[in-house]
Amino acid sequence: MNQLPDAQPTSLFSDEEALLRRSYDQLQTALSIGLIATWFWDIGNDKVYGDVNLLRLFGLSEEQEHTGLPLSTFTNAIHPDDRLRVTQLIDEAIRSGSIYEAEYRITGKGSESRWVLARGRLSYNEHHQPLTFSGVLIDVTGRKQAEMREQVAEASLRLSIESARIGTWDFYPLTGELIWSDRCKELFGLPPSAAIDYTVFLAGLHPDDREPIDRAIQAVLQPDSSEFFTCEYRTISFSDGQLRWIRSNGQTFKNKQGVVQRFIGTVVDITSDKENEVLLQQRVEQQTQDLERQAHQLRTTLDASLNSIIAMTAIRDESGTIVDFMMDTANAAVIRSNFMTPNQIIGRTLLTVFPGNKENGFFDLYITVVETGQAGQSTQYYRDDFGLEGWFEVSAVKQDSDSVVVTFNNITERKKAELAAQQQAIELKKANEELKRSNESLQQFAHIASHDLQEPLRRIQAFSDLLKGQFADNLSDGERDMLSRIQRSAKRMQMLVKDLLIYSKLSTQREPFTTVSLNEVVDDVISDLEVSISEKNATIQMDTLPKVSGSSSRLRQLFQNLLANSLKFSAQDVAPVIQIRARMVQHDELPAHLQDVQPYPFWLITVADNGIGFDERYKDRIFTPFQRLHDKTVYGGTGIGLAICQRVTESHGGAIDVSSQPGQGSTFKIFLPVL
Repeated sequence: MNQLPDAQPTSLFSDEEALLRRSYDQLQTALSIGLIATWFWDIGNDKVYGDVNLLRLFGLSEEQEHTGLPLSTFTNAIHPDDRLRVTQLIDEAIRSGSIYEAEYRITGKGSESRWVLARGRLSYNEHHQPLTFSGVLIDVTGRKQAEMREQVAEASLRLSIESARIGTWDFYPLTGELIWSDRCKELFGLPPSAAIDYTVFLAGLHPDDREPIDRAIQAVLQPDSSEFFTCEYRTISFSDGQLRWIRSNGQTFKNKQGVVQRFIGTVVDITSDKENEVLLQQRVEQQTQDLERQAHQLRTTLDASLNSIIAMTAIRDESGTIVDFMMDTANAAVIRSNFMTPNQIIGRTLLTVFPGNKENGFFDLYITVVETGQAGQSTQYYRDDFGLEGWFEVSAVKQDSDSVVVTFNNITERKKAELAAQQQAIELKKANEELKRSNESLQQFAHIASHDLQEPLRRIQAFSDLLKGQFADNLSDGERDMLSRIQRSAKRMQMLVKDLLIYSKLSTQREPFTTVSLNEVVDDVISDLEVSISEKNATIQMDTLPKVSGSSSRLRQLFQNLLANSLKFSAQDVAPVIQIRARMVQHDELPAHLQDVQPYPFWLITVADNGIGFDERYKDRIFTPFQRLHDKTVYGGTGIGLAICQRVTESHGGAIDVSSQPGQGSTFKIFLPVL
């Protein structure tokens, strides 16, 4: 650039110089406002002269405006990524003589990079050697940043459109020109090279959608229409006939006369959304049906319940205190409890329909359940002025914030039965006490009777033995026979008194139970009956017998009576064989009364003989005291032995049974609980 003369005092300047100075100042101001700098390069001396704007852009001191700087001072300030390109453009301009133009970044000291546009022209001598290189430098940082922002926005928009698989379209109604993106064509089953017009668009729509979509588009193209457009339609692919659902959004642009001159928009494939929508609708319908079915099942279940159920919501006053309950739901069972239908209950307040709840405490129970959240139960007598009266059993459970579900039953009949049972229990207790006193009296009587009867019998036996021993020679045959009859009668009477005393004790006394080995019991019995067994030449076969819980002395009476019975009723001229066996019994083998009462397992001990047997039609009689099936003159005994056996087994929680055939022996079955 040309240098101006050094500044002189104003008074020394001529008018031309003053005018020149003003012009220079105005030019610098204008250049500064326009962000324009000027430069001049003296190529031969390698001096670059620039105005203050140039020095500021390159971060140089303004004092160097008139001194000049080497070109490298300025090129070194160019951004490294742009430096080589700029120097190459300078060299190219010097060689070719063309106008120089370059856009690059300057990295000033302590400031961010700034974009500039440089333009210049070279001057040459007569030998075409470059002399000077001058030009301007324009700060275009603002424009460049705006361009880059626009590029970023365009790239982001393009990326968003591509990522979302969105198609675009541009329609010019005045000319009929229609432009589609490749994605838009793809949604219609068209290749990217396909020619497009409005007719092609309508042909690609589902037949049912063509007319309504055409009407919607024609409506938005009217001058008085809204500028925004949205619709959904189906396309039939031109290539493979595939059906797609499309959502289209658009906007119109009108000229000053209100005529639409451009209509742009986007299309997106919403087929999966539609399919999901249909699937969701199906699921909603299915869930609705399921809920209706569940509600019906719940209603049916509630109505089938034997318990009366009412769902209620608390009613509070202004202070928040519960003053009543609104009955929301009731099942059919309330008819049985309250003699009222659900419709007479639902939608009414508790104290209006059942005022007695306030007095008997049920109302306070419901309040407590709602306030604390803890379930509660109560059984109270209910009575109100409407005639409802009886005993009710109630339980309440909190639901939600202020709701409670009440389950209740009218237990008046059960209460009456309980009271009757209590009365029966009192009467039974009295009867038991009376029976106990009776048994005690019977025991005392048996004890006294046994002693009072035994003493005369002993005297009769003693006197008869004395008569028989001392006066036998003086007695006639008839007298001796009479004496023998007296002795036999006295002996039978002694046995009868003894057995009656045993039978009495079995009925009135209970001995403590211990673990008893039946093997030891039977061995003792066989030892006691050794003489009879030897006389009868009997054989006794015995398995290993179990241990049971019971009375050793009474079980001994049981087996002694059974073995003695088998020896007594043996067949003539046949050696008795007695078999004693034991095994676990199946439940269905038990007598009927044990199957119904006793849950635990049982032993079955059998005592079988080969004696005379009897007809089973009379088997119930043999366990009855004093009942006989055989002539007492042939077979001795008191007729109480088997009755004693029955009492012993029953006192041990078991039973006794027998099977027999005349001439084929008998088998006694003893059922005793397993230890």
